[in-house]
Amino acid sequence: MGRIPDEDIQRVRDATDLVQLVSETAVVKQRGRLWWANCPFHQEKTPSFKVDPATQLWHCFGCGRGGDVFDFVKESQGLEFYEAVRWLAERARIEIHEEEGGASFGAKERLRAACEAAAAFYHKVLTTDRSPQAQAAREYLSSRGFGSEVAKRWRLGFAPIGGRSLVSYLAGQGFTRDELLGAGLAVGGAGERLRDRFVGRVMFPIADLHGRVIAFGGRVLESAGGSGPKYLNSSETPIFVKAANLYGIDKARNPIVVANRAVVVEGYTDVIALHEAGIQTAVATLGTALGERHVRLLSRFAKRVLYLFDGDEAGLRAADRALEFVDWSATPEAGGGRVDFAVAIIPDGLDPADFLAQRGAAAMQAVIDGAVPLVRYALDRRIERHDTGTPEGKAAALAEAVDVLARVGGNILAEEYARYVADRLLVEPASVLAALAKARKARRRAARPDEAAKEREPAEIVVEMSAPERALLMLAAGYPNIRSSARELLAEDLGEPLVSSNVKRLVEAVIEAGAATGDGLLALVRERVPEAATTLSAVLVDAPEVEEVQYAFREIADRLKESALERLILRKNARLRELDPVKDAEEHEAVFRELVEIQRALAALKKG
Repeated sequence: MGRIPDEDIQRVRDATDLVQLVSETAVVKQRGRLWWANCPFHQEKTPSFKVDPATQLWHCFGCGRGGDVFDFVKESQGLEFYEAVRWLAERARIEIHEEEGGASFGAKERLRAACEAAAAFYHKVLTTDRSPQAQAAREYLSSRGFGSEVAKRWRLGFAPIGGRSLVSYLAGQGFTRDELLGAGLAVGGAGERLRDRFVGRVMFPIADLHGRVIAFGGRVLESAGGSGPKYLNSSETPIFVKAANLYGIDKARNPIVVANRAVVVEGYTDVIALHEAGIQTAVATLGTALGERHVRLLSRFAKRVLYLFDGDEAGLRAADRALEFVDWSATPEAGGGRVDFAVAIIPDGLDPADFLAQRGAAAMQAVIDGAVPLVRYALDRRIERHDTGTPEGKAAALAEAVDVLARVGGNILAEEYARYVADRLLVEPASVLAALAKARKARRRAARPDEAAKEREPAEIVVEMSAPERALLMLAAGYPNIRSSARELLAEDLGEPLVSSNVKRLVEAVIEAGAATGDGLLALVRERVPEAATTLSAVLVDAPEVEEVQYAFREIADRLKESALERLILRKNARLRELDPVKDAEEHEAVFRELVEIQRALAALKKG
């Protein structure tokens, strides 16, 4: 997908009312000029989530998140910026024109319509076709415990063996060759007749968060004339990205919020079996490992993600691969974005559907409830590979264990698990901590900061500010007519900075934004100081009305100067105490005179 022009982004922004948008996911109530709600991004009983309709900005003073309409959609839907723009454009029915070949809103609507029509076609074939192949598909689903009602709820289907059945049907519905290819429903080179992509397969429609069919997964049935790989997914399209979608997320989203936990499995039938057994928080990846974008999506709805893996060797290897997420989301340093991972292994090498069929829902719930933290699981797996009864085995186990802990980061969690490893290996905790420090140093040395910086998004930070600094930022952000005065103020040299470096950088970004205000200002500041956007949104949302702006600015400027002079006096006094009046008479006298002048300036400033 291509870049979206700034003018299209602005049209989407202008067409979106933030209060209305928030009210679709939270109950909002007006108090004065602001609207309040319980934050949809963390659990709270007292509302701390504010929306300012004048600036079209929001901020939660509980979890610290904030921003404009695009930030709200990014948080609530688990999207990147351009994805959020597209999402809002579709909501407002605005056509956007993407550069470098991106598909427009109208084109995407047609692709979704094609997928919806295909889902209806496949389902009708499954449920009404009397061919032996369709009967084989029904028997397969029945063998998995899925009868007609389950097939209806999940819109299951069957792709017949004709090779052009779907293509012919959709062409009759008015869909073009390019639309069938673009939706991933057909294949065929230039000058060739189109053929169905899916043939002789049980079909599982893949829906987006809103329940709209955007792709398919197909399970081959050799008894029904199918061939090729066991599972075949749609290719990626303008409406379907494997790394950003999860099977069942449309049905699981609300239960995940209620439970504050998502259960991730590996197959379509596993998801269906779990939901039908009452475990409705289950989702599955789409032929890929659980990735960063998947976890970001899930973290919008819950802060706990449980991997439920088959107990066979393939399932255990998949569980081992899950450790890579410890780096960026399982540590306390991740703050509001932290996700706690756990692992549950189904016993006896069974998959979730088979386990449910043999043991029942209560036994499956017990397996889920018995999940262990991902870090502990990883440590146990690595230690168990070695004979810790020998010095060589113990050393190898320690090396692998500290490699795991080095990924956790410098925090209490890693230190607690270092003690756990010491207990498992019967060594002193100090030995584990020393090995951990060495492993961390090696990881830092091996890291390539230039590439890491390109991949990592700027971390949101909260800029610490004094009351006068906050007031200066609020005035500069809310009232463009004082920005030139703010620029002159920051340029003054009193021998001591008027504001901290972080505050200065943020205020300067506001000044450079010209006459922009509200969400337009936030967008411009984010380009210059992306990590401080949350701080600015908090200031803007919480800003009171100011009647005498110039007077307020002068008062704030005086307070900042007073604070700077007071700090300078402290520094000069400290220097005087270091000097000997006799041995350092000349410097002592000079510092004393400077101190007197500073004190006079401070007195004059306070006198007004």
